[in-house]
Amino acid sequence: MGQAPAPEAPQVVTPKTGHHREDLELLAIREVLRATSSALQLEEILSVIANMTIIVFESTTSWFMLEEDSRLRVAVARGELADRLVGRVCARGESQVGAAAESSEPVVLQPRDISPSDPLLGAFAGREEPVVLLPLRSGTRALGLLGSAVTPEASVDISFLTTVAQEAATAIEAAQLREETRTWRERLDAIFRHMSEPVLVFDRQARLVLMNQAAEDLLRPKGIRLGDNAAEFYVKTAITDTRGRPLRPEETAMHRALRGERVDNREEDLPLPAGPTRHLLVSAAPLGEPGRVEGAVVVWRDITYIKELERMRAEFLSMVSHELRSPLTSILGYAQLIQRELAKGGPPADLQARLNTIVEEARRVNRMVEDLLDASRAEVGRLALTKQAVDLGELIRKTVAEMATLAPDHRFHTEIPPDAPRVPADAGRIEQVLRNLLGNAVKFSLPGTLVTVGLRPEPQRVVVWVSDQGRGIAREDIETLFVPFHRIHEPGGREVKGVGLGLFISRSIVEAHGGDMWVESELGKGSTFYFSLPTEPSRPSPAEP
Repeated sequence: MGQAPAPEAPQVVTPKTGHHREDLELLAIREVLRATSSALQLEEILSVIANMTIIVFESTTSWFMLEEDSRLRVAVARGELADRLVGRVCARGESQVGAAAESSEPVVLQPRDISPSDPLLGAFAGREEPVVLLPLRSGTRALGLLGSAVTPEASVDISFLTTVAQEAATAIEAAQLREETRTWRERLDAIFRHMSEPVLVFDRQARLVLMNQAAEDLLRPKGIRLGDNAAEFYVKTAITDTRGRPLRPEETAMHRALRGERVDNREEDLPLPAGPTRHLLVSAAPLGEPGRVEGAVVVWRDITYIKELERMRAEFLSMVSHELRSPLTSILGYAQLIQRELAKGGPPADLQARLNTIVEEARRVNRMVEDLLDASRAEVGRLALTKQAVDLGELIRKTVAEMATLAPDHRFHTEIPPDAPRVPADAGRIEQVLRNLLGNAVKFSLPGTLVTVGLRPEPQRVVVWVSDQGRGIAREDIETLFVPFHRIHEPGGREVKGVGLGLFISRSIVEAHGGDMWVESELGKGSTFYFSLPTEPSRPSPAEP
């Protein structure tokens, strides 16, 4: 039996004059243009075009392949073999389809030219349809390929099909641009919404038209809403300069930006209904083309914490200068007195007392310096610990006995069970904690009152407490009690002497052991400070040997 003749190639012709074909082509052009000019998703646009090629050219199957990471992937397929094609991939330059995508001209493959092993066109092997492959390009950039398997008897207008491919390429590029624009818009919107700095946008009429979440959170207590005009905005916010003077409208960063000026790092203050005034670093810029301002964007950077640090630094320098001046004055004064007495021919009668004062004041200075060094080590987690098994009960009794000799006007009591466990700890550092807590208990309670030190075992830890019968601590002071350089005020507003590092260092020591420190207090009823220590060895800290 002779071999059946191969189907003839589809005819390449100019557009037919038959009204039916012309109507179909006009309909196809209208549908393609409508799809490409719409905001449809890319796959929807390609589906419209693929369906039109099936109708106009009597195709059995049409599909689009798009470039993805140097490969071609079937993104859309319509017709008889659509299910077998969707999702298939091939490398550029690989297979007949890959080679056609590299070309700049349409490729027509006869059934006899289609290889059964082709990763894509193998699906058409053994069938009678010729396959038309049209590369999709934008200038020199390859975008993909339009493929169509047409019936043998169909007349294919390659020039018209090329026009359709060009429109498809335009649609692909436009859709990809829209997708890229949408992606960037979403990214920018996410950045805008989640910026930690408040951002406000005003239109040319100085109305608030946009603000991010940080601005909403900050301004919600002020009753600020989108649509507020400048007068409403500044009346509600009551923004002032750093001296507390309300800003005139023309002085505000927003109005300056609306005049075309750029404002960088201007300091302003925002009073809040609850909480401290917020100190802001304000920047603003005009929106729009040069010479045509459409609005203004204002960015607030909250520098309240920085201002508080500056205040604390100034207070610290003043406090340390004062605390050091007092003992140094005593040391210098007594040393000069001794010097003058010796110059007269002999030591003064009270030489020993004066020397004792010099030594005591020198020790006071040394303690302050040690506290400052310990505080700096604690800040960076480098408090040195030398742990060993410590009889905590015995350490408490010893420290309390020493404190009783230094504070004879107070009564001391201990509550230590006989079976108190030994704990892995640095005995010297824990004694430092006990001395600080006992010293505070004596300092903040009246002579004759009782100071109690106790210990109780708990699962996996022991808890130590120091309780006094003093005046107690106000709630607002408890919140900042363990902050470096914080000092409690006595009645009448007078601050207690000291650098304000004792409790910060004590808690840092306890935490370096793996424990915790806390306080319970009520005004008029005294205070109780607690700290816990683990009874099992904890993982060594970076400061431990």
